[in-house]
Amino acid sequence: MTKTAINPDGTTDPRLPLSVCLGFSVGTVGVSIMLNGVTAYFPAFMTTVLGKDAEIAGYLLMLSKLYDAVADFVIGAVSDRTRSRWGRRRPYLLAGALVSAISFLMIFAPPAIADEYIAIYMFAALVIYSTGYSLFNVPYMAMPSEMTGSMYQRSRLLSYRTVFVSIGQTLAMAGTAALISWGGGDANGYLIMGWTMALVIGTAMTLSFFGTAKAPHLDVDDKKEVLNWQTFKLLGANKPFMLIIAAKIFQFLSFASMATTSLLFKLNVLMVGYAGQMQLALAQNIASAASMPFWLWMERKLGKRNAYIVGLAIMSVISLSWLWTGRDITTWGLVWRGLVSGVGSGGMILLSISMFSDTLAHDRKVTGLRREGLLASVVAITEKTTFAFGVAAVGFYLSLANYVPTRDGRIIEQPESAINALYFCFAILPVLFGLCNVVCISFYKIGGKYPTTPHAPAAEPELEPTP
Repeated sequence: MTKTAINPDGTTDPRLPLSVCLGFSVGTVGVSIMLNGVTAYFPAFMTTVLGKDAEIAGYLLMLSKLYDAVADFVIGAVSDRTRSRWGRRRPYLLAGALVSAISFLMIFAPPAIADEYIAIYMFAALVIYSTGYSLFNVPYMAMPSEMTGSMYQRSRLLSYRTVFVSIGQTLAMAGTAALISWGGGDANGYLIMGWTMALVIGTAMTLSFFGTAKAPHLDVDDKKEVLNWQTFKLLGANKPFMLIIAAKIFQFLSFASMATTSLLFKLNVLMVGYAGQMQLALAQNIASAASMPFWLWMERKLGKRNAYIVGLAIMSVISLSWLWTGRDITTWGLVWRGLVSGVGSGGMILLSISMFSDTLAHDRKVTGLRREGLLASVVAITEKTTFAFGVAAVGFYLSLANYVPTRDGRIIEQPESAINALYFCFAILPVLFGLCNVVCISFYKIGGKYPTTPHAPAAEPELEPTP
């Protein structure tokens, strides 16, 4: 017998089983390690272990992300048309698990090669990494909109995912730092980290493949959509989706600025080393996971958009607080910032993906087409292209600011210009991009606060009809 859930608006929907929620969500542990591990540690690995300039690391990430944009589009469109006994999406989860684990190991455990070939090798490794990430993540992010017709049930499902995001980020930031530090902070430390996290990535993604075996899904629509200008014109008819795209641009410019300078800021400005990275990451991710009931409550009271803006405001305040820190920062100074920013980021992660999933469901309503994979690929392309140019710009800026690369994990006294550049990229730029994000998302209308009248009819906002 199918269990039902009473939503905050008084309506009922089939309740997603806990096993499905957990089975789907565990995969994001691998995704989080892939994204955060490479974003945070690849620049540091290149500049403090391999002796390469930050500009080179930035350009390599940018080029791999541009390739990734093409891979996202192809995988998203193909998954929409895939017929298999496992459904449209799940075969790609299994393939992505294998390629992702291998590529992560390739990046952080490179073979002994001549110095002049390192950049070529790393580019090839990053391309394989991007392929694995796209194989898993694009179909994965299309699944929530197909698993339930309820906006609140989607948020419930994605709240479990956000808890696993926190677990993945803890492993990606604190666990990796512990392994690298234990291994000596040099190439050996990164080798140990690479092997360990590759195993975690492969395991988590494979568990998600098996854990979603009983998840509700939509089969291939017999109506075949031709990819042409009309296809993208139909995207424009879904105005909430286009607003999510605009907001994602500024969200990922902010993420690129913070993520690529986060470890360098702690190593060269705060001088707290990998221990400080672990303390901050643990505080952030414990707070993020614990905040999920709070953000589900905020969604009901304020609506998804307004609750998202609250999370963004919390993140901006904490970001600015780093301007008043330096080498005298205490452990408590790291921890309280981690706790508060963790609450803010938890809300942003949950509500951002929940709003996105709602727009995919509404696209089916507006167009009559089942093209969730294509739309997921458009968002992924936006995120990765934006992030690519963001990290390249940050790497170029650090190079202009005379940031000095080193080898074997050695930390040196950086010039004042480089220190100021790290402050600007880590504390100020994210706030400026956050303000632009607020402007975009303020026009988003889906998922307003739930009515307070008991058993009120479901309020599904209407989109403009397709011409």
